[in-house]
Amino acid sequence: MNTNIRLLYGFSFFDPFMIVIPVWVPYLLTQGITMRQFMELQAVFAIVILCGEVPSGLLSDLWGRKKTLLLGAALKAVSFSLLPLWSSYEGFLFYHLTMGIALSMISGGDVALLYEWHLAAGGERSRGTAVLGNMKLAGQTGAAVSALLGSAIVTLSYGHLLWANAILSWIPMLLVLGVTEPPAAPETGKERSENFKEVLSTTLVSDGTTRLVFLNLVASGTAGLVMVWTHQKYWQDSGVPLAYFGVLFASYNLIFGFAGRSAALASARYGRRSLFAAIGVLPIIACFGMASFFGWGGILLGTLGQIGRGLGSVLFLNELNEKISSAFRATVISMAQLGTRASFALLGPLVGYGIDAWGLPSVLSALGLLFSIAFVLLLLPLVLRAMPLSPADAPGG
Repeated sequence: MNTNIRLLYGFSFFDPFMIVIPVWVPYLLTQGITMRQFMELQAVFAIVILCGEVPSGLLSDLWGRKKTLLLGAALKAVSFSLLPLWSSYEGFLFYHLTMGIALSMISGGDVALLYEWHLAAGGERSRGTAVLGNMKLAGQTGAAVSALLGSAIVTLSYGHLLWANAILSWIPMLLVLGVTEPPAAPETGKERSENFKEVLSTTLVSDGTTRLVFLNLVASGTAGLVMVWTHQKYWQDSGVPLAYFGVLFASYNLIFGFAGRSAALASARYGRRSLFAAIGVLPIIACFGMASFFGWGGILLGTLGQIGRGLGSVLFLNELNEKISSAFRATVISMAQLGTRASFALLGPLVGYGIDAWGLPSVLSALGLLFSIAFVLLLLPLVLRAMPLSPADAPGG
């Protein structure tokens, strides 16, 4: 059991080990892709994942988490291996289509596997926050290390970077091969159908608290997707040398990861009301700060958004895990990812168009206003309900 948990932590580390991502925006700009086209590609990517999220979650619950995860990891490696061959909008569109299918198959399955092996190993549900925090930290550390490696390799050429990225992309698939499927109680088709309807009703309709948790997870994920690409354009417009993109990307990811890792300790020490306030307010300060203090001051203030989203990603996901049965855990997590990608498909192109038309400061101010509205409509009601988030007994895991 512990071997499976270690392998899944390893998968979390290497899954975001994509050394090309920290310079993805500058690279595509060298290929003649505008910010509007870039956000269009990201929107297509989001729509593909949107269409595949729930079917892949159901496939993971029915066919097996390991098999679905393995297939997704293999397709992801193939997509990255073909990436050096593309140099046109159509080629990059093909890449985003195949990568979207791959990530939709991975989404939710890794979290469900880890959470179930944690329970199978005798772990308590109350320690789920710490376990998920460890997973987030492993993922963000992997992204940080890959960003630093990418910064070193890109000094040679983009070609070296793309081929090195292709080789490294096969490691997650090898790790999944060593994972075994956790034991699951069999269910009849009728029982499964009835239970699934009950899960959907609880998540989206009848249980207001669960619905708010679900919606906040979606909103936080959407904000993260928008900002990860906006940050790169911000660094470029601030005159940051390309070689430092990886360092900044690594720093931002480590801040996100350590914030998630600290969620269990923070919820126990400061209480959920204070933590929810931080989750909502910090990204707002980050956006307005980046707009007002363009340059290194704004880059520093941008880290506040990473802290808020890092805390929220773990707390919301753990609460959702506790409320959903094992049989449908991957499906519901995939539904949350579906909502995130659908929201980004609408917001992302608008942000890209706004950057091209009016510039980053105006768009960042608009995002700050949008995040403020989301805070009032989604987070404040959750605080008022006094939701009993279960803190981990200890910050370790």
